[in-house]
Amino acid sequence: MKTKPIMIVAAAVLVIAAGAFSFIRYKNQNKPGKGEIMQFLNAFNKQVKAGNIDSAKAYFEDQQKGKQVKVLLSVLCNKTNTGGKDKPLFKLSMNTEDALITVVNPEFVTARVATKFTYDGLPQELSTILFTIHKIAGGQYKITQVDARGFVKDYVAYQVKVYNKITPEADIYSPETLAAFKVADQLKAKYDSVLWFDHVGGKTFYYVMKGKIKNDFYWPNLEGYKGEKSDLKMGLVNPDLKEIIPVEYDLIHNVNGAIEGLIEVEKATKKGFYNIDGKMAVPANYDEIYPLKAGENLAILKNAEDFYYLKSDTTISEKIVDFKIADIVSKIKTFGDSYTLSDKSSKNIMEYNSKDYNESLVIAPSYLVNLQLIPKFVDFPNPLRKIFHSDEDGNGSGSIDITFDGEKKGADDNWFQTAFYSIANDYLGGRGGLYQSKSILVVDKKHNQILGFNGDVYIGEEEGYGELSGSCNENSLKAINDSLFEYKTTAQIGDPLFNPEIIIDEGPYYRYLQVKNGKFVLLVSRRVFPTQFIKLDDSYLQGCYVLGIGTYPNRKTKTIDHVTKEMLQYMKNEIYASYKYRFKAKEWNDAFSYRFNSADTTTNVSVDDSLTTIDKYNISFINSKLNGTPILNVKKVNTLAAQ
Repeated sequence: MKTKPIMIVAAAVLVIAAGAFSFIRYKNQNKPGKGEIMQFLNAFNKQVKAGNIDSAKAYFEDQQKGKQVKVLLSVLCNKTNTGGKDKPLFKLSMNTEDALITVVNPEFVTARVATKFTYDGLPQELSTILFTIHKIAGGQYKITQVDARGFVKDYVAYQVKVYNKITPEADIYSPETLAAFKVADQLKAKYDSVLWFDHVGGKTFYYVMKGKIKNDFYWPNLEGYKGEKSDLKMGLVNPDLKEIIPVEYDLIHNVNGAIEGLIEVEKATKKGFYNIDGKMAVPANYDEIYPLKAGENLAILKNAEDFYYLKSDTTISEKIVDFKIADIVSKIKTFGDSYTLSDKSSKNIMEYNSKDYNESLVIAPSYLVNLQLIPKFVDFPNPLRKIFHSDEDGNGSGSIDITFDGEKKGADDNWFQTAFYSIANDYLGGRGGLYQSKSILVVDKKHNQILGFNGDVYIGEEEGYGELSGSCNENSLKAINDSLFEYKTTAQIGDPLFNPEIIIDEGPYYRYLQVKNGKFVLLVSRRVFPTQFIKLDDSYLQGCYVLGIGTYPNRKTKTIDHVTKEMLQYMKNEIYASYKYRFKAKEWNDAFSYRFNSADTTTNVSVDDSLTTIDKYNISFINSKLNGTPILNVKKVNTLAAQ
């Protein structure tokens, strides 16, 4: 899956394929006509308006008529809410007449369709659903993808507003929450707002702020929110309504979140601590803070190249002479551990000061965020609120499982060592399901630092889900040089070969990580195989792959330990496709269509001038192997696209 922000409310991607429907043939047969697409959408919406789920379901391909499609249609037909069980609380309608249609290439268009939520006594609200529609043979169409992320988020938020309007407050909120709402209102006389409140041991702390919060506060890397900086400053008020942390920080974490009795604060990328009484224990001058598991010291503090101990009495030691992070890494909290995060794993309950967002919130310790083990903001179910939705219709995560997969030493000179983790996030709601990623921690002895990276195990074009099959489990790290690493791990790939009945389900996936300013920066590549940044050798032709062979319902899988001739053909043509080369064989254009838009009429008949030195070397290397590599004994492939 791609990198996903933890949002305040649910998100979903429904990936669905549709059956074919014929319409009046337009003169231009080379690309979908907008008029034809409008007819297609209106015909679909007619069935939806009539509440004909079975008729609407006929638009979907047989093997894709699973739970997600059924729930989507049930919601659009006003039969259930996004949980798929309960009756909807408000009216939903689609407006296909004014759909925003965009031609992507000769075979695909997108249609952004507006939806409207209405309930008596509340203002109506709008959302959108993005359909991707494929023109196939005979002037027919099918829906190949539905992106409902924003739609589900907006639907659940409106549902909460309706429920809050029709339900007495005492039936929704606990006495602690109602009391906190009242205090938060009082504090607005002094502060611009109260963002959260944290219930600790029967007492409540209030996160007060000045300034205005903007979307990038929660989702700094989310498309559409970049550059929309928050100008808020945050402080903390204790249960006696005394300001114990001044309103001058960018972020204040959960009470006791990283170290018992302390509260982590952040200001301009620097970190520090206050104690529960409001005394500054560690000024926010440190680049990293690593809490320790046990012993006479609470944490390691890092400032540039210097290290210090935070002692058990919260005093700070002198600079540690000749400190080696590798000597103490095993003593850092959670290092080498497997554990589960959920609403039950936290001693505190932090709530949003909002009647629309009913989840509890965990702000992860900064060191876990910087090492990419846990997102900064994590939402869990809130036991203090009797919210309307079931788990299936909820927001946030049911749990996050962090599994330690072991350590490995580095090269012969042993200048780095690695630790591997599997992260399984069990999302709730329309985005529900298990999403898996892999994290790696690198102890860099040359530069006396710890680096972290997290990558989804699904690298396809849609949002990934589910677990790996377990047939392959490769984890390794190789240093290309002092500042560039090659990280290989098993991933879900899901790409068809020239023969569409052969799909690379799983296999080794290579990521190239550049070290910049003490952090890993991913070198971006849309290629499946590692042909962009390094020159291939025979070692890259070995590895554990799971191939899917055949079509449903008779599809089978086969596990192999090497790259086949079909895969070499893919590897070679992927290089050309990355420069939008237009192949003579339609099968290759289809294979790369979504990844590189290779079916676009604007693609290139020659890309020789674009090929890098590494590209040319790798093409020559692959050509040298194609003659002698055995073909997997499945349906024989005889055609190699001409270059």
